[in-house]
Amino acid sequence: MTCCAELERLIDRDLACHSQASRLENGTILTDIDTEFFLVFGDERRRYVGMHYCPFCGRVLSRELWNLEKKK
Repeated sequence: MTCCAELERLIDRDLACHSQASRLENGTILTDIDTEFFLVFGDERRRYVGMHYCPFCGRVLSRELWNLEKKK
């Protein structure tokens, strides 16, 4: 489901999530990135920060960049 074991560990610890932006609950998306991968901050009222790249392996995570690379 994810690109590497380190990102999977972040998701397991609820420090990141893999979800459609429209399905994120009880929080605010702080970035305008077309992605399904978000870093998660806060406890009660969560804040989500979209990721363009995996912070561990560098793989493209955002649909926005993936589509740009695909057109090359």
